[in-house]
Amino acid sequence: MEQIDITWLRALKLWWSFAWRAWVLMLLVLIPMEIVFVSYMMSHFPKPGATPAEAMRMAGTMAILWPIFMGALIVLQAQAMRWMLNRARWSDFRVAVLPPE
Repeated sequence: MEQIDITWLRALKLWWSFAWRAWVLMLLVLIPMEIVFVSYMMSHFPKPGATPAEAMRMAGTMAILWPIFMGALIVLQAQAMRWMLNRARWSDFRVAVLPPE
């Protein structure tokens, strides 16, 4: 198999193939997550004059939700990469995943 140089144009094609797929997946998954998150925050956000315990409860909630959000983001980007590597077609090259020699 002949190897070709990775030019700026080819790198941009790869990046764009990944970026739009990741964006589509994020829209489909993260927007509903954001809607649920914002509705939860609006109903549970400490009111003015709230006790420090209520504010700490909100901080604890954020400490739980942030890793979930970041995990979802990583999973979506990995899926976008799989989608790109399995389906993308470029006019002047192709990407192949091969075992090491």
